[in-house]
Amino acid sequence: MKSKQIFIFSDIEDLKSILQDFETNNNVQYYATGLFDYSEILKYSSIFDVSNLRVANVGDWNLCLNLLVIGKDDSVKFREVPQRKGGIKYAIDQMINPRSIVLKTGGVFKEGVLVAGAIGTISDDIYSNTLFNNLSKKIKKEFKQIGEFYVGPNAEQKLNKGWRLVTNEKSPISYDLKR
Repeated sequence: MKSKQIFIFSDIEDLKSILQDFETNNNVQYYATGLFDYSEILKYSSIFDVSNLRVANVGDWNLCLNLLVIGKDDSVKFREVPQRKGGIKYAIDQMINPRSIVLKTGGVFKEGVLVAGAIGTISDDIYSNTLFNNLSKKIKKEFKQIGEFYVGPNAEQKLNKGWRLVTNEKSPISYDLKR
């Protein structure tokens, strides 16, 4: 499998019309990815149903909310992951859901700090690649590329005002996005 991904800096306003258009044209649903204690799966019919979509709850993009995006006609699958100390956790990820992409919106962590996001897929599935292409093309068209990142208009204004655009706010400032 060959992975594809693009990295973004945006706030919710940068993404709002892009995601509305994506949902309208792709008939998708969303699930939080990760390891969970229970096999009950929280589903979002729209990305705008996600309560903490407007912010990054942590300053590290590796720990931000990741959403599995699949077609509304598809069922999400989970993997049972035995734990060394006993018990089982339930993983929701692309490994067992190849007809999907992963969306991490990132966002404002705190005043002056904007955390990066990403869109990606590890799947060779045609539907997965269609979803990825539909979303990434729109972002590439409406955002400005700065280095490896696509930066939304509001995020670019924040950069111009001296905000830190980061993958991890605890990293030295030398790792922040620069022009």
